[in-house]
Amino acid sequence: MKIRHANSPHPSSERGQAFLVIVVFIAIFLLVALGIAADYAQVWAHRQMAQGAADAACQAGAADLYLKAIDPAAAGTNGIGSFGWIGATFDCTTNTTSSPCAYAALNGYSGSNVQVSFPGALPGVAALPGSFGTVTNPYIEVKITDPVGMSFTKLVSATTVNMTAKAGCGLNPVAVPIPLVVLHQTAPSSLSVAGAATVHIIGGPNRSVQVDSSSSSAVTVGTVDLHQAGPNGSGADFGVFGGPTDKPAGVNVGSSGKWVQPASPFGDPWSIIGAPSKPSVLGKATPVPFTVNGCPDPAGCVELTPGDYSACNAGTIAPGANGCLQFPYGGSTTKFNAFGIDWVALKSYTAGDLIAPTAHNGGNYTYKATNSGGAACGPGAGPNPWNQTIGGPQTDCGVTWQNIGPTSKTPGTAIFDPGLYYVGANGFGIKQATVRTSTASGDGNRGLTFYFTAGGTVTVTANAGKSPACTAATPGSPTPNSCIVSYKIDGSNSSAATGSVPMRALQCPGGETNPSQVPAAIDGDILLGPCSGTYGSTDGTNRGFLFFQAHANSASPSWGGGGQFLLSGFMYFHSSSSGATCGTNTTCLDMNGGSGSGSFTLGNLVADQVHMTGNSGITMILNPKVTFSVLLPTLLE
Repeated sequence: MKIRHANSPHPSSERGQAFLVIVVFIAIFLLVALGIAADYAQVWAHRQMAQGAADAACQAGAADLYLKAIDPAAAGTNGIGSFGWIGATFDCTTNTTSSPCAYAALNGYSGSNVQVSFPGALPGVAALPGSFGTVTNPYIEVKITDPVGMSFTKLVSATTVNMTAKAGCGLNPVAVPIPLVVLHQTAPSSLSVAGAATVHIIGGPNRSVQVDSSSSSAVTVGTVDLHQAGPNGSGADFGVFGGPTDKPAGVNVGSSGKWVQPASPFGDPWSIIGAPSKPSVLGKATPVPFTVNGCPDPAGCVELTPGDYSACNAGTIAPGANGCLQFPYGGSTTKFNAFGIDWVALKSYTAGDLIAPTAHNGGNYTYKATNSGGAACGPGAGPNPWNQTIGGPQTDCGVTWQNIGPTSKTPGTAIFDPGLYYVGANGFGIKQATVRTSTASGDGNRGLTFYFTAGGTVTVTANAGKSPACTAATPGSPTPNSCIVSYKIDGSNSSAATGSVPMRALQCPGGETNPSQVPAAIDGDILLGPCSGTYGSTDGTNRGFLFFQAHANSASPSWGGGGQFLLSGFMYFHSSSSGATCGTNTTCLDMNGGSGSGSFTLGNLVADQVHMTGNSGITMILNPKVTFSVLLPTLLE
């Protein structure tokens, strides 16, 4: 018999019983912990699903807000439903077919668990700039409630947990590159390329063309070549909201592009660009001889300065008066009553001043002061006392003049100094004339903006800029007859044989290299938009607005064929007033290619309708680096 000492340990059976209690306690603890983890893992998963559904429903609703803002007539077209649900707060027991409810349902949420509201602002989101105008419903908010049943937690707490997810969306300014945008919302053939015309687009953003019209025949085109378009030069998209559904045979989108139909309307990307104020000074027209400030015509040019042309003189004017922008001068349109600014006795002159003496100047020559001097006393006696040899000097007391060639009362070529041209009802017309951008400093922005107020626009007839290129030229002596010195896109002077005419470079300082598709020397009309200033590019390296038509102006611009032209800058023709030519609130731009030659536009084009015809090609070179802020539907919170 064994005797247990009073201080000996408990029997092993008691120790085992205590161990079992501990094991059971730990097991229960682990089960509770696992149960809680399982419940809250489910809560987290439902939270993620609800948030995804709220985001999707919110973005779908914002897309409708956007469409309603830019094109209310889009409702009921291309699968787009009514916009009648926009405005008042509701849950998805009603408006079940609205885009937020439809997208929420696709993700498993419906009825009263989905609430839709339209706040006037969202936390942390800046208000829309006033330049975008008034948008009635700029924001939408979707809140989804998801009651998640508890399995283990309900033993000690609620049987369900209501998870909520919220998303805020709305119209937000986003910087995007601008393609060729055709804005009319309903017109058939709002973009048309007819006959033998071809449109070749090079470079630009991923989408080269956007047509907003909902018509099933919004686009009627023959040949549109996009195979060199896009940021990589390998093709770009052609988007149309209406139709046709299938890509026309003549459209080549390249290896990287697609025919996108329906493509949501783009809207007016330049709606925030304010119209200029009327300049305080009148623009002036002055005859100048060959080579002066880039005049490329051996017979002389009319040089225009920026300013107000809204009430210009379309008749006979004195040099330096406010003549209208209708070219060539002569006939029933503007013309000079003298060959230039007359010489004035006893006047002090400054080096560079130009005169065209009306007396004793049989050749109608212009003279340039080669020095600054005291009071001029006039030439000596004789039938032609002013030096009649081009290049020859003329002493005039303290001033020495140089004969720099003849001028004309009816010049056929116009050169424009950089700046804003505020054009009225007489418009800007070119009839078998040549127009160029001058090399004068002007306003310092290196280019031109033509702003067309009510009634006036740009109208170019056939064969404008068709004069042959000079092979040899001195003041008053062109070869061949009526020739114009070719424009050199690098900004260098023409050859000595053609007068060493100075040129303004095609590209802005620091801008892109010249496109290889544009010849180094080109003839015809050369107009360049500004590099900087209000209507230039934001960084000064790309050309800005060349043509800007007032929204209250329904006149339809046109650029005829048969000649050549190079237009560099933005062209903006969007009307908000009634127009008889193309319909209500419409501006139609008609452009024709040149016969047997290339015509180029470098920049971006926005118009209500665009119609291109002719028997040759127009090459449009877009810049993907030029962006503007447009309103786009965006997930904001």
